[in-house]
Amino acid sequence: MKFDDEMQHAGIATFVGSDFVTLDEVKDYEVAVVGVPIDMGASYRLGTKRGPRAIREHSMWKKIDGLECYDYDNRKYVTTNALNICDVGDVRVCNGDQMKTQQNIIKTVSKIRETTFPVIMGGDHSITYGGFVGVKEALKEKRIGLLHFDAHNDTEPDYDNLPEINHCNQFTNLINKEYVKGCDMVTIGVRGIVNRAWHDFAVSKGVTHITANEFNNSEPEEILNFLKDKFKDCDGIYVTFDMDSLEAAYSEGTGTPKYNGLKIMKTLEVIRGLKNFKTYAFDIVELCPDQDASGITSFIAWEVLYNFLALGYNKEL
Repeated sequence: MKFDDEMQHAGIATFVGSDFVTLDEVKDYEVAVVGVPIDMGASYRLGTKRGPRAIREHSMWKKIDGLECYDYDNRKYVTTNALNICDVGDVRVCNGDQMKTQQNIIKTVSKIRETTFPVIMGGDHSITYGGFVGVKEALKEKRIGLLHFDAHNDTEPDYDNLPEINHCNQFTNLINKEYVKGCDMVTIGVRGIVNRAWHDFAVSKGVTHITANEFNNSEPEEILNFLKDKFKDCDGIYVTFDMDSLEAAYSEGTGTPKYNGLKIMKTLEVIRGLKNFKTYAFDIVELCPDQDASGITSFIAWEVLYNFLALGYNKEL
């Protein structure tokens, strides 16, 4: 039984109260949301497996249905996208078997991307490996750029005490296995002092870094113009948003927190500005509700998705 507009917290907690459907039914919708509740690929604070459920619960307060709005931040009228959204539930997770779970992510995302725009909710950041490969398999020869918001570059080597694909090396694997060219990847929000080898690997492969300080000292339009030029040779982009990219006040509820961080309003302006980009998929990762005492990080994770889907996704491109 679906809830009505006066009962936001009644019924099954699907994304924005959307229809809960099977994979075979996603072709009838414009956007399909899928959760990947895992933290097998995490190296620090566990609990990101509860991220998808937390985002779904926060999302039930709003629709994305073409509402006419007033934007106080920019003093202008805006109309949100009118999107036909469904929720396919969660990818089947095989506890203790990261690679089998990755294959399930790939199959699920590939099936969605054949007809519909996928929104993937993590889970730790290892899920981006399966998400990106799934999109790549569905789109065959398309050249796909990778826009990565994160406090960390995630281009580390393999570790004996972590799965083959984890939240430290998912991009190392995507680049080395030639699913994405390093020159087609931009990481926004990196900061702090890191192992030189991780940085040097990324630079040697052509990855572009925009540090948190550089981002915060730039105007959103400057960032968007840079990205437009950077991805000009790509057919479209895959966006992955790690919650630890944000300033610490909004990212306490994440698995690997980091001081400093991206200013929230500038970040949302850039997310909204993606309406001028062909986007093939969007994932959001590393929300850790167990560490989110105030609930603010869970709320902001929903706001990131809302700002993208309501104002930053252009289904006509």
